[in-house]
Amino acid sequence: MNFDLTTLLLIGCGYLLSLFGAAWLTERKRLPERLTRHPLVHVLALGVFASAWTFYGIFGVAHASGYAYLISYLGASAAFMLAPLILIPILRITRRHQLSSLADLFAFRFRSGRVGTLTTLLMLFISLPLISIQIQALADSLPMLNQQISSTQAAAGFCTVIALFTILFGARHASLRNSHNGLVFAIATESLVKLVALLTIAGYALFAVLDGPSGLLDWLAANPEYVQHLQQPPQADHWQILLLAFFACAFVMPHMFHIAFTENLPTESLYRASWGIPLFLLLLALAVPPILWAAIKSDAIGNPEYMVLQLGQTLELPWLSLLAFVGGLSAASGIIIVATVALASMLQNHVVLPLVRVPDNVRFYAWLLWIRRLIILFVMLGSFLFFQFIGHRFDLNQLGLLAFIAFLQFLPGVLATLYWPSASRNGFIAGITAGFAVWGLGLLLPMMGLLNTDLIPAQPADKGYPMALLSLLANILMLITGSVLFPGNRDERLAADACMLNALPRPAGHNIQVLSDAEFVTRLTPRLGAKPALREVRRALRELHLSAGQLNPLDTLRMRTQLEQNLSGLLGPVEAAALLQPLDGPVDGGFKARDVHLLEQQLETYDQRLSGLAAELDQLRRYHRATLQRLPIGVCTVDAEQRILFWNAELEAYTDLTPDMTLGTRLDQLPLPWSDLLARFAATDTLHQSAECIELAGAQRWFSLHKARLDDTPAQGMVLLIEEETQHQLMARKLAHSERLASIGRFAAGVAHEIGNPVTGIACLAQNLKLETEQPEVLETGDQIVDQTKRINRIVQSLIRFAHTGRQEGPEHFEPVALHACIDEAIHLITLDSRSRQQHFINDVPPDLYIQGDLQLLLQVFVNLLNNASDASPAASEIRLNSDQTEHSCRILITDAGSGIPQEHLDQLFEPFFTTKEPGKGTGLGLPLVYNIITQHYGNIEILSPADKKQNKGTQVIITLPRLQQSNTAPEQPEADGEGLSG
Repeated sequence: MNFDLTTLLLIGCGYLLSLFGAAWLTERKRLPERLTRHPLVHVLALGVFASAWTFYGIFGVAHASGYAYLISYLGASAAFMLAPLILIPILRITRRHQLSSLADLFAFRFRSGRVGTLTTLLMLFISLPLISIQIQALADSLPMLNQQISSTQAAAGFCTVIALFTILFGARHASLRNSHNGLVFAIATESLVKLVALLTIAGYALFAVLDGPSGLLDWLAANPEYVQHLQQPPQADHWQILLLAFFACAFVMPHMFHIAFTENLPTESLYRASWGIPLFLLLLALAVPPILWAAIKSDAIGNPEYMVLQLGQTLELPWLSLLAFVGGLSAASGIIIVATVALASMLQNHVVLPLVRVPDNVRFYAWLLWIRRLIILFVMLGSFLFFQFIGHRFDLNQLGLLAFIAFLQFLPGVLATLYWPSASRNGFIAGITAGFAVWGLGLLLPMMGLLNTDLIPAQPADKGYPMALLSLLANILMLITGSVLFPGNRDERLAADACMLNALPRPAGHNIQVLSDAEFVTRLTPRLGAKPALREVRRALRELHLSAGQLNPLDTLRMRTQLEQNLSGLLGPVEAAALLQPLDGPVDGGFKARDVHLLEQQLETYDQRLSGLAAELDQLRRYHRATLQRLPIGVCTVDAEQRILFWNAELEAYTDLTPDMTLGTRLDQLPLPWSDLLARFAATDTLHQSAECIELAGAQRWFSLHKARLDDTPAQGMVLLIEEETQHQLMARKLAHSERLASIGRFAAGVAHEIGNPVTGIACLAQNLKLETEQPEVLETGDQIVDQTKRINRIVQSLIRFAHTGRQEGPEHFEPVALHACIDEAIHLITLDSRSRQQHFINDVPPDLYIQGDLQLLLQVFVNLLNNASDASPAASEIRLNSDQTEHSCRILITDAGSGIPQEHLDQLFEPFFTTKEPGKGTGLGLPLVYNIITQHYGNIEILSPADKKQNKGTQVIITLPRLQQSNTAPEQPEADGEGLSG
């Protein structure tokens, strides 16, 4: 049956164009993201493992070796079922360090560009036969459907279309870590197409050709030799090595590594693949026996490798042949596209960039893209030439087995990366070289007919399994021997720790000589160019949530780490490390305290990946950290250089400095007064310092300091404990004040007793004057003396009560008081002072303004306030008293023209014994007594300074008191003689 060439081209090109359309719609986000980014899409994309060898060549293996064909499915299924032990750790490493290929992984693990280059060249060499298989499958299948087209023409056209697709959808971003969603969706679609095609053909073979399950059983009963042939046991000397080979290929082949790790978007996709891929491969494997038996029954086994295609030809069913052709086209095109993209990334990062310097005045990202596109064309051309001159001479299964056994040589390196931190660069190179040497001499050259000796005769790949096993053993032996004899350096050990399961990448101890983001840009510009350097630095700042400008030492170290990871996805780990190496100063040995911050940040986002003892220890760490954070006392830890390592919540409340502002900063770089307080205390040998007074926001606060040295820890720093004692100090002062008042009360009681007797005598003598004389002047003087002795008694009693209880007589003793007259009396008493008062007192308070109060106490208030105003005012100045009033209250304003009161003293004016006067000129009790009297009268007092803000001088005292309504007033006038107390 011969198909029209135009029809075949339309079907083939139409199918590939449909894939183009699916990829294009995905890239343009025209398809729903819940579909294109679903984890099952990634699982289906991993079905790229089923290449043309699986779609076509597996039937040749089944025809020749029976159930041994299942080994390829079982090996890959085992790899995915062991995903938590192999695939998930690799995904963790590649994501954290922005690694996009197996060459990147080995270069990072062994900190060697030579390892990356060697891995890349070997991958390219053994991928050429793998890609050649796919080209050969299409080149052989097209002539079977139309004899007018040659294999070379078919191969050339196929390679051209696939190269175009690969460039359009596999080289769209400069960084390989930017997922190619369109490419992944297209590969997932191809996997689904080949699965549906093979299951459809198997279903037709079972129900139409073999007459269903019962017909199949009857046919097998009539032809038992076919069952016996299929059930023949695999040769004991090769099924184990093949199982290992397919196990390794499931994740080390370039296209599988790329889809599994580089293009992995949802985290859970590999967990779903642990059952999804075995199910996918099981369905493919179940389709093989029905098709094989149907082809045997229909005599369609002229070429066993293409029996799935020949079945339709023999049965003269065009749709069946076309379905097989489309399925084979899907299998072949998918692996070529992804393998070429992966190889282009490795060649760019590990072969081209180390040799070629970025030209000046070029667009860096565009230059990288064109380099990758040219490499894709180079790989496609090399694969076509390999097929044209070498590949077409061998069967699909021969070339496939040769490539799969070669990929097995990378398995020891992967396992050493994950589980053997002592593996070294020299051991890896020795092992991989020995393994490939045995593979080349024992398998490759004999298969090509280039080596034919008595020891190693010429033979196909499926006869050289002993040499395959020997190559793997040589690889492992040299890896172990080389690692033991030539252990790795410090960088290798750090990278090994970063790759271990449940391990974090330990900071490398770089002493970064950069202080701002602008310096990062300057250092990167010579290699990347100005705009790309600025873009990468801004990207790192954005990812770390840092602001542009000056960077503290911790943020500088974080920036360097983030830049290396980002540039690793762009240029590969080796180039990224080389690019950033000029930023580093001397490498510090041992543990450095600043590393704590990086480890803490990594652990905060790493807890979900920890298990076992590591998870328990992390929970313990979090518990202790939370305990320190929530202690009701400030805790600060510093290293030997006095750089802050820990700053808890209580200390943040004390200082208003967040941990982001302090971590990594030296104590002497903190804002005042904390830099002086903490740095001075840390520098002394004193372990305790009590009640250190500092001024914050204009107020005094007291802190006690304690410290403990950490000389027996790697950081060799100290712990500082800061405890606020402001409330304790204020309480202690209040207690001391109360004690002083009690002392004053006891003293005043004694004084009152001593004063009472002579005052009583004076009062008696004054009263006796009425009996001894009738002169009016003398009698008036006697009455005044009696009144003043009464006043002395009341003042002394008031002082006693204030000192003992702080309370005066209750409101039941209050009477209506005219404030104007009371103030006049106070002014009169002030002017009687023996000191010459030169100020002018102006009383503008209305005569009809009354309040309910105690006249004698109010006189004490105004005498004290006017005395203070007089003491503070210059000679010949005015001291004015005026008022304003509302329906229920009134305000008395006393304004002087003095020098004013300093702001820092305003909050202390009403504290007992606080005075700004010179020693001997003030007791500090006047204003507290005034405050107490005003409070007793249900009012309040406020002092404003300066009163004249333009001239910045003067003080104004504002007294607010309840106003007495006019109907309740009585025309009582104060007595206008005697002296008052002044404070």
